[in-house]
Amino acid sequence: MAALVVFQPTDNATPDYTIEVVGIGGNVQNVSLSDMLLMDSVTRNSSYQNTYGNVRGVGVYKGVNVSDLTDLVGGVDEGFVVRVIANDGYSQIFERSKVYPNSTIWNIQGDMILAYEYEGLTIPEYEEGIRLAFLPEDGYYSNADANATTEPNPVAAGPQWVSNVVRIEILENLYNSTFSLSESVLRTLESVTGEGGYKKKSGDIIGPFSFTGVAINTLLEEYFTLPENYILIARSSDGYTSEYTKSIVEGTVNGYNSTGSPLDAINSTMIIAYEQDGSSITDGGPLRLVFLNEDGNLTDGFRWVSDVASITILEQSSITMILSNNIFSQTNSCSVDDTYMIDEKWS
Repeated sequence: MAALVVFQPTDNATPDYTIEVVGIGGNVQNVSLSDMLLMDSVTRNSSYQNTYGNVRGVGVYKGVNVSDLTDLVGGVDEGFVVRVIANDGYSQIFERSKVYPNSTIWNIQGDMILAYEYEGLTIPEYEEGIRLAFLPEDGYYSNADANATTEPNPVAAGPQWVSNVVRIEILENLYNSTFSLSESVLRTLESVTGEGGYKKKSGDIIGPFSFTGVAINTLLEEYFTLPENYILIARSSDGYTSEYTKSIVEGTVNGYNSTGSPLDAINSTMIIAYEQDGSSITDGGPLRLVFLNEDGNLTDGFRWVSDVASITILEQSSITMILSNNIFSQTNSCSVDDTYMIDEKWS
């Protein structure tokens, strides 16, 4: 199991961004941006397709293969998955075959890299920070390419291009359980009602609205035998996914006050809602994953999932959880923004 951390200081000094790679058995390798510049690099024109079918991110990217970084700590064994996490908790999970593609997959997706340069601009001038990118030879990572090389099929290619990466985790799939959601079943369980709203990437504030549904914790207690540490993955009927750490599920998440100013942590209740303002949910329903917040606080829009169809529990080792908690306790001086959300539904 490994973790990759990229700290992005916000002071005016030119930083030497440092990546910490932690492998199985506590194997640690520190890699600075200066080190990365000395590693074998990949340079290629690329772009991606977003949820709406538009082409975005056209340009020349330069970076290092993710596989070269994971190789520093022993590589990724069969049966493991790779989770790439942004500085605000947004993440994407990939099978080993995406990181170490065979010729068939490579011919579709190209190299999977962490890009530190775009169109000749290197971080910090390259404002997307350390960015996950795919570089197919034809210069276009389409939705069809993403679907052909990713299991299960993603909603689009764009969400896989994670910007401002702060960590990569190699997770062993020790426990994986999925529960398909049904409104009729949810209505038989204990309900909760409260207000929730979110902030869009554009800065617009949506809500708050009154929601009624079932707390995620109630569902987990009713239908899952939970491992000690886990990640919850919510999936919509169109394939869109969002991932949540145990701490978020238990109610601690970064967010905003009622005017949109950032807060390091707010108390939230994650629920699967089936009513909004006293009526069945027609926009984004019939079931929607939302956050009920105290004092009019807000969460990021990308954390909300419309037309949610299932939730999956993926076990996370205690080693990775310790690293994660340590990382996020040290990121107060890091630049936290949501510019990576080039394809999220709340823009």
